[in-house]
Amino acid sequence: MVTAHLPAHILRLAFRTGVLGCLLVLHHLTPATAQNTLISPPGDQTTVTLACNHFPPAKIADDTARPGYDVEVLRSAFATRNLTLITPFYPWKRAYFLAEAGLVDGLCSCSYLKERETDFLFSDPLGQEEIALFTTRSEILDTITTLEDARNMTIGVVSGYSTEVTARNANLDVITAHDEETLLNLMLSRRLDAVLSFKPPVEYAMHELQKRRPETVDIKSKVISTSPYYSCITRHTQNADELLEQLNIGLKIIRENGTYDKILGKYGISSGAKPDGPTFNR
Repeated sequence: MVTAHLPAHILRLAFRTGVLGCLLVLHHLTPATAQNTLISPPGDQTTVTLACNHFPPAKIADDTARPGYDVEVLRSAFATRNLTLITPFYPWKRAYFLAEAGLVDGLCSCSYLKERETDFLFSDPLGQEEIALFTTRSEILDTITTLEDARNMTIGVVSGYSTEVTARNANLDVITAHDEETLLNLMLSRRLDAVLSFKPPVEYAMHELQKRRPETVDIKSKVISTSPYYSCITRHTQNADELLEQLNIGLKIIRENGTYDKILGKYGISSGAKPDGPTFNR
């Protein structure tokens, strides 16, 4: 079997997650194919590949002119170090698996969880992220101060996000879905009491949903927590520590020369309120 040629940590991960067959296919693909068919830029350039998930407006899968502020910040930071960033887009759980297995150099961005330290190195903060509870019933929000207050409710979360871990640790009744729009539809059909997720992609999904369904009920939100988020370099790529160092140097440069603020301004976001990054972000 070809599994004999695969690194031990990838085999362990594949058997644990039940995706060995998919992994064997990936093993035989060319690097460009494994990177979601993205082609490396022409010329003798050193490239870095970070897997992204669609997370507008921070990471936007279908808009090359406006790929999202996280993507533009990372590209600019790596460019200061003469590194070209490739950003293939995948669903979150697939992106996470590829990075965890070392099949790409890391994730464009992720939240910090202690259990992720085994497989990832965390960059300096890219910005701040707000986690909020969304509901059509405003009276729910009046009763909630901490997540534990929602234990008698059914809460929707995106599968694999840190919010799923947070909700389960709080012993909430959890329903998962692959994306924010699905969760909103579940809530509007009264299968959920509320959605727990990051503010920007939910607000983006609400905007898109209301364009198709003008009758959509007004949705209220309440911020539960705010914390920094990071770019995440897999420990299973070559020279992971050096790659992290170069990224952090680049982030420092673009903050100091104004590029960081300029990128955020392009998306209508100001970093002035918080020294570590935009008010809501991922």
